[in-house]
Parts: sequence; structure tokens; C-alpha cells
Amino acid sequence: MGNINSDSDDILKRLFEPKPTKIKETLEELFINRLESLNIPKTTALSIMGMSVRTLDGILSGEQKMLDYTQLIKLSNFLGTDLEQIATLYLQKVNEVHNVGNDINRTNEMVEFINEKFNLAELKKVGLIKSLTDYNEIVKSICNYFGLKNIFEYSEPDINVAFSSGKRAKRNCSVKNWVYLAEQSCIELRNPNNYSRDNLIDYFPQIRWQSMDVENGLVNVIKQLFQLGITVVFIPSFPSLHIRGATFMVNDKPCIALTDYVGFYPTLWFALVHELYHVLFDWDEIQLSNYHISQEGQKSLDSESQSEIEADNFAREYLFSKEKTKEASGFINNHEFIKQYAISNNVDPSFAYVFYAFDAPSSDKYAWGRAKKMNPNITKLKSKLEHNFLDDFTFGDHIKKVRNKIYN
Repeated sequence: MGNINSDSDDILKRLFEPKPTKIKETLEELFINRLESLNIPKTTALSIMGMSVRTLDGILSGEQKMLDYTQLIKLSNFLGTDLEQIATLYLQKVNEVHNVGNDINRTNEMVEFINEKFNLAELKKVGLIKSLTDYNEIVKSICNYFGLKNIFEYSEPDINVAFSSGKRAKRNCSVKNWVYLAEQSCIELRNPNNYSRDNLIDYFPQIRWQSMDVENGLVNVIKQLFQLGITVVFIPSFPSLHIRGATFMVNDKPCIALTDYVGFYPTLWFALVHELYHVLFDWDEIQLSNYHISQEGQKSLDSESQSEIEADNFAREYLFSKEKTKEASGFINNHEFIKQYAISNNVDPSFAYVFYAFDAPSSDKYAWGRAKKMNPNITKLKSKLEHNFLDDFTFGDHIKKVRNKIYN
């Protein structure tokens, strides 16, 4: 019996309860209707509310985004309508006029995109951005450095890096950021020269001796390789990366990216010769895969392939062989001897110390400390080649600078 009464009450309620309307009156329509019902002009209404015509028109049209909330209270009292309804109608109109909802959605999309494609903690660590939360500043800094008109122009290079959660995924972001910068730099430098493998082979004997000029030697080799159709760029590294270099293709021509991974001068030359080996002997494969990235410890991002081992051996033998290192090892604390021995082998003395440390038995605990002490200052060299994260000028400014001085 109770259920019957409950059902009948529900039926009666639905019969006499007004149906919800889908077409809502706007604030402007409510205001006009109120003027008509009171039979007064707009000026009188303004006087009653104590409101300026500019404020009222801004509320009714939705043009006025910034508003003193008391103005809505005044309008609510005049219209005899619930304040919550007035506020809702006002916000709907503002959203309609200014696309506020779309702006919010776009902002959320931008934040999600940035967090997915960039490792903000690393960008802050290297000084490219100053905040982890000010996304307007983050977008401006990234766009300036990466040469983007807007943040959504950024597209990840198609390299074979397996993604996973946590730190490794963020490291993969940095790998792709680094490769993107390298590739875009080579694209913008527009090498007009044709690549010839035979010309590179003929040029190879001219590389090693130029390492003796710390400030200009590498720059000169990069200039000369550019004339041979090979573009070599220097891209600053991110803290989590262990990349030594990369070889890839732009416009069917070889491109090489180097970085200062560990701060030792000889490793820059080792990386260059290592990558040139890939240009000489693995170019067909690189043309198919497009990117070959050499990573310290892992040798490459794909595997410790035989070609990586051969490239390492080639670079080592060409620059300062294990036999030469063994010869010099007995005099490693005789700096004058090491200097003269290195010069006679057409390399900077730091090569002897770094390669000795690399080969040294664990009993020589001073090997790397000695190598660091005898390592030349490469600040001036790097300033000629790299777009420093702390520099104020844009990607375009950097390209114009190095194009005029090096790549011409």
C-alpha cells in the first residue's frame, strides 16, 4: 500500500512540476524585459543601480572580463533574479565572447605537451628555464632556443629509443631534444657542397695534427669538412645524457653532432673521428636508419654493435694508439717528455694523459686526476661552436653567427 502511495505522489509531482526549459534568456533579454515591465528608460535603471553605462553594457555583452562582484549584486537586485543565476549567465556570456573555455583547454593541452616532450628539471638545471611552473616563461625560453614559432611546432625525431617510466623516459626526452637541435642546426646551415667519400679519405691525414691548436684546430677541421659536404655541429649536452656524438643525414648528406660530454678535450676529437668512421663505412646503413647515436658506456643507443667497436678502435689507432700510450706510460709523470712525445705524434699532450687514464690499471688511482689537471681549457673553443643554454640570443641568431664565421 505504501508503494502505491509513493508512486502516486511521484506521478502527481511530475504532472504539476514545470518542465525544465532548454532555451535560456540572456542577461540582456532579462534587462530589456525588466525595463518594459517597469516602463522606465535605461538611464533611470542606471541611476537606480548606481552603475555606469559602460559597466552595464560590458556585463550584458560579456565584453567586460574584469568585474567588481558588487555590480552583479546590483543587477541581481534590479532584475529581481537570483544572484547565482545572474552570475552564471554572465560567465556563460564571457566564455562565449572570449572563448575562455577554449583558452583553458588550449593551456592544459600546452602544459601536457611540454611535460611530455621536455625534461623541465634538466632544462632548469642547465639554465635554459628559470621556473618549473611559469609556463609562459617556459614556452618563450624553449621556443627561442629551439627556433620554434610556437611550442606545438616541436616534433620528436624518429629515433629508436625505447620508452619507459620514470627517469629513463625523461632521459629519452632529453636524447630527442638533443637530436632535434642537432638536426635543425644542420638543416638551417644549408650545406651546398656535395659529399664525396674519396675526398674525405684524401682529407683524413689533415685532421690529427690540427688537434695541437686547442682554440682553433677543431673549428678549422669543421670548416674544411663543410667544404667536403659534411656538416659538423656542436650541441650542448643535458646532464642525464651520456652521448658522445651522432651521425645522421640531412638532404642526402652526412651530418655529425658532437657534444662536450665529459669535459676532456681529446674526447671531442675521439668522437669526431669515431663518427667519421661511420660516414666512411656505415653510410649506406645510416641512410636507411637516418640516425646513429653513440653513447658512452653503452656505445650506442641500440646495442654494442660490431661497427661501434670498430669505430672506437679506428679512432683510437688514428689519434693515439695503445702502443704509443704504452710507450709513454713509463714517463707519465715526466711532463716535458710527454709534451715532446705528443707533439712528435701530432697531437696535443692531453691525448697521452687521457688515453693513459683510459688504459691505466686500477692501481694508478691518480690517472684521471692527472688527466684532468693536464686537460686544456676549452671554453673559448666551445664559445665559437655551441649555442650556450645561458645565451640571450635566439636559435636564429646563433645560426647566423656560426654561418658567417664557420659554415660558408
